[in-house]
Formats: sequence, C-alpha cells, structure tokens
Amino acid sequence: MTGGQRGSIIGGTWLIGIGIVFLIRQAYDLTWAEAWPLFVILVGAASLVQTALSWRPSVAGLWTYTWSVVWIAVGVVLLLSTTGQLGTGPGELIANGWPWLLVALGVWFLIGAMAPGGSAGTDRLSLPLRGAQDAAVRIRFGAGSLTTHPAAPGLLLDGTFEGGVIHRELGPGRVELAQDTSYGLPWLDRRSVWDLGLTTEIPLDVRIESGAAKATLDLSASRLRRLDIQTGASDTRVVLPRNAGATDVHAEHGAASLTFEVPAGVAARIRTRMALGSSQIDEARFPRSGDVYQSTDYATASNRVDLDIQGGVGSLRVVGGS
Repeated sequence: MTGGQRGSIIGGTWLIGIGIVFLIRQAYDLTWAEAWPLFVILVGAASLVQTALSWRPSVAGLWTYTWSVVWIAVGVVLLLSTTGQLGTGPGELIANGWPWLLVALGVWFLIGAMAPGGSAGTDRLSLPLRGAQDAAVRIRFGAGSLTTHPAAPGLLLDGTFEGGVIHRELGPGRVELAQDTSYGLPWLDRRSVWDLGLTTEIPLDVRIESGAAKATLDLSASRLRRLDIQTGASDTRVVLPRNAGATDVHAEHGAASLTFEVPAGVAARIRTRMALGSSQIDEARFPRSGDVYQSTDYATASNRVDLDIQGGVGSLRVVGGS
C-alpha cells in the first residue's frame, strides 16, 4: 500500500468518525459537556486503523494495538461518566482512577513480555533516487543506537536495521522511517541498532525525533539543507557537511548531550538557549558577540551553517573538525 492510499484511508476514517460523533450527539440529544468523550474514542479508533495499516502478522503484533485500545476504553468510561451512568463525575473519575490505569497497563506489558512471540530480526532497505531533485527524510527513533553514513551511488537511502524498520514513501525523495513495534517495544526488551545511509547526490532535509538514543550522524559528505533534531535523554554527535552551501540546523532537547562538529573551512553562526546545563563553543573559530557565536567570515562564506539550539537540562558542544 502506498503512502497516498494510507493517507486517504486515515483521512476518510477521521471524516467518518467526526460525522458519527455528531450523529450520536443528535440521536441521543447530548450536550457537548456530555458528548466530548466521543472524541477520545475517535482518537483511539483512528489510531487503531493507522496501526492496522502497518501491522505485520505475528502473535506479538497484537501488542501494538495497546494504546489504541486504551484510548477507546478511557473514552467509553468517560462517556459513561458524563452521561450519568456511573454516578461519578469525570474529574473525580480521573483523579481516583489514573493509578488503576497505570497498574492495568503495567500488568498488560508484563504479560506481553512473557507471552511467546517472534523476533523482528534485521531488516535491509535500499531505496533508489528515481529521479528525485531533492530529498526529505524523517526518522522516528525512540531508543537504541543510530548511525548514519553516505548511501551508495544512485540511492536515496540504504542500510541495515536491527530490530526492524517501517518505511513509508510519501512522494519523490520523501521517506519516513520508524522503528518496528510489531514484536513489542524495542527499547524495553530487544536491541534496536540502525546503520543508515543517506544520499549525498541531491539537496537533503533531515528530521530526527528520538528519545533515549545514542546517535552518531555523519553528514559530512551530504548536501544537507536543513537538519531538525527533537530529542529527549540522548547522546547525539553530528558531523556537519563540508560542501553543502547554506545549512540550517535547529535542535530542541530535554536532558541530552549534543555535539556538533563543524568541518574546517565551514563558517558557522551559533545561537543557544539552555534552561539548565552547559555550553562549550570553540570561541577561537566562532568568536562570541553578545548571545551569538559567529565566524568572522560568516556573511561571505560559500559554505556555512546556522545552528539554533534550545534545551532544558544537558550539555552542548560545538567543536571544529578537520
């Protein structure tokens, strides 16, 4: 199934679901104060459809429906509350019921961890450029180890993905990669190690959304236009491109360690906003002026990077490379 078909099915599910919400409200003459949990049920139903579209046959694959079922169950209970069927208001129900929800989820995952299931193994992926003039790759990587390198000639991306990968092609040069959770959560009970090759032949945008991950991103040979990083408790090192012209880098992190290596001959402008943590900038190459660190030749340099980093607790290093 193509990305366009998936999008149409998911969009159709939302439209049908919203219509059903309004029909139920009209049929039972519910006020919005009573009917709002129907939208919680709708979120669960839409998530159920989206998960089903990427499901791989396995016993353990059933566990990927956990959060969809949770949304639906919570919505049903809240609806019974708002319509007076339980005799308890939704505020009191949430205040008293959330510990039981945590216990139920904990038991569910314990059973899932001990239930027999398959192993995701290692996937191999190779996607050709197919004439794309530029590329955009989105990487959703909850936890594990992620390494990037230049892809083979003629390829948009390639690599090996221990723990499994799900990919969606969203158009020419547009790809989304996500960890395969069909056999459970990789960061809880199995390894997830990705070795990913990215094209160096056409302009490239990369977006990385990671959690508790260790990432080493070698983008030195790429024609990187933009890099977006959203990460939690991770350790991330990025080698920036040597000859990509202008590159924009935006990073948001929680409790993370970020290191950016700027190759020799590449100018940089660095802006950092840290709530708590430390910043170490190579001021010999990037002199400080107020809140900005900037190469003296930034305005005229053929190759330059603009780094905008903001975060909570953690460390930031910007170092010069060879």
